[in-house]
Formats: sequence, structure tokens, C-alpha cells
Amino acid sequence: MITTDGPRSDHQERILELDGLRGIAILLVVFDHYEYGLSRHILPLAWSGVDLFFVLSGFLIGGILMDHRNSPDYFKTFYIRRACRILPLYFFWIGLFFFLAWLLAAHVSSSWYQIEFRRLLHVPDWSYFLFLQNFHMGRLNDSGPAWTIITWSLCVEEQFYLLMPFIIWLMPPQKLPGAVLALVLAGAAFRLYLYLYSSVFTYVLLPCRSDGLLLGVLCAYLVRHPGIYGWLRRRRDWLYLIFGILLVGFVYLTVLAIRLNKSNFADITSFEMNSFGYSLIDAFYACLLLMVVTAQDGPLARVLRLPLLRHFGMISYCIYLIHFAIHNLLQWFMLGGKPSPAGGIVTLLAFVTTWALAVASWKYFEKPIIQWGRSFRYEKT
Repeated sequence: MITTDGPRSDHQERILELDGLRGIAILLVVFDHYEYGLSRHILPLAWSGVDLFFVLSGFLIGGILMDHRNSPDYFKTFYIRRACRILPLYFFWIGLFFFLAWLLAAHVSSSWYQIEFRRLLHVPDWSYFLFLQNFHMGRLNDSGPAWTIITWSLCVEEQFYLLMPFIIWLMPPQKLPGAVLALVLAGAAFRLYLYLYSSVFTYVLLPCRSDGLLLGVLCAYLVRHPGIYGWLRRRRDWLYLIFGILLVGFVYLTVLAIRLNKSNFADITSFEMNSFGYSLIDAFYACLLLMVVTAQDGPLARVLRLPLLRHFGMISYCIYLIHFAIHNLLQWFMLGGKPSPAGGIVTLLAFVTTWALAVASWKYFEKPIIQWGRSFRYEKT
């Protein structure tokens, strides 16, 4: 899940199209969670909106780190800004969960409480405050309470944020692409090993889901290399060709997902997905990203600049964090958690409620903290 506040650098203005890409990513994720099984037949890979978030995050964060690699305040400024962007809303939402779980424990014994708040296989409470719950989710093959299911991706990103600044700082720039590609291959091999020889749920672990983040970093390197960037702009036909090939693979995985999804999550736990699927999806989104940043004109750019898409991209962090819990709460309160013809109306209400809360959060809570974080600047050497 991407939470970057803008692809700024010393030599580059904000790329508005990336806000649109982020908007598409969050709408895919919400559709996957709100669709009552429809996405298994219409957009079975809508969950890959998370992978688009990962690619964008790697691109934006990797670019920031490359631009300021030699700053004396490199680590301090980066981590303060990341903390201001991610931690306040996250800790508020997690704290609210534990408060409600404690408050309702003595008064509610319904199945709603069991699903929404009880730790089924007991992912440790403390792990949520250290961004380590994804390790326990993988070990237990259980995502914990419905309220916190989606936080695994924040763990992946936070762990990435801890490691990547050191890799970029220590690695000579000319060797970075080779190192990134080696890490992509190592992560894919590790994922396949765990899939074949252990019962660990690979979907939620950083080494197994680092493809998108790392390919995003590689894209950031490519657009900052004058020779490569110029070549990409002159020979966009090669990007279109590669995108077309990857699109064929994406369609194949879509058809496979439709066939497999007679049971929930069969696609994300399949051999095909764990061997090459995740890497192919991330490469598909990375190629799309390069198409966007090398050609900021044409129909694609105009679509991605649409105000509505950019609006959802701007408030996507809060939407991502709260949408699943809001939907489940309203379904239980209004329908008792049972299938109903009114389910679609409740889902629409959940979306509108989530949107309204996200707008308020951005305006009155997140944005002021982010602006304070920006007061910490990267000093030039």
C-alpha cells in the first residue's frame, strides 16, 4: 500500500498521473473486498491493486532516496517524513481496534464480535505496534481479526523502508540495478522454496512480495539515468511491445484465477502465482509506470489526470486502512452478517462512509502532520 505524499525531487515536478495510478490501485482493492464474489468472475486479479501500490511505492521512495543519497540528513529526514505520513493514522486506527475489543469483550458474545475482534489464532497484540504481524500471519496461515486483515501490506512496506535506505546509501549507484535485480530473483526463489517445502503463507511476507517494491526502485533508477531515460522516450514502441507481452501473461493469470476461484484465495496460493505470477504482475505494473512517466501526454495521461481518480489517489491511505472494517461493521449491524438483497445498498453506504471519513482524515489529520514533516528538509552537500 503506497502512502507517498508525492514524487518530488530537486529536478522533477509532481507527476499528476501517478496520483491517478494510485486512485486506480485503491479502487481495485476496494472492489476486490466489496464485490460479494463478483470480482472472482469479473476482475479476479483486483487484489493486485496492492501490487500496483508496491510498484508506485518503490518508484517514489527509491527516487527520493537516490536524489538525496549524499545529504547529511539523509536518514533523519527520510524516517521523520515516513513516520509523519504513516504512523499517526495507523496507530490511531489500531488503537481504536484494541479499545473496542476491550470494551466489547465483557458485553458481546455474538459471532460478529468473534469475527471482527477476537484473535482467532492469536496473532500477538504487540506485533501490530511493531509492524511484525505479517510474520505471525504467515506462520499461522491466518490473517487475524477482520479489522486488521489488510495491515500485512503496511508491514511489508515498513520493513522495506527500514532496509532500502541502507541499500541505496551503501551501494555504488552504477551497481544498484544489478543488486535490485538480484534481490528480485532471490525473493522469487525464496517464495517458491517456501511454497514447496513449508506451510508458511507466502502472500504476506516481505521477501516473497518484494518484487513490486524492487521493480519500482529499478524504474526510479532508469528514469534518473539521462541516457536510459532518453532512450525510453525515443523508443516507447519497445515499452509497448513489452507491455503487450506482459498483458498476455496477465490475461492468462486472470483466466487461471477464474478457473481456480471455486474456493477463496485459490489463485494467490497456486503454484503458478508463487512461481512466476507475482513477478509477472509486478513487471506488468512496472512497465505501465514507465509508459506513464516517459509519455506524459496522450489518452492514458489524460485518463490518469482525471480529477476523480487523482482525488481517490490522494486519500487512498485512509481508504485502504479503514474500508474493510467499515464494510464488515455495517454488514453486521444492518444485516447481521447474512446474505441479503439489500447487501449492495449496504456496500454502497460503506463506500460513501469510508470516502467521507477519508476526506475528513486527509484534511484535518493527515495533511497537517505531513506538512509539518516536510519542514524537515534534505540539506545539500
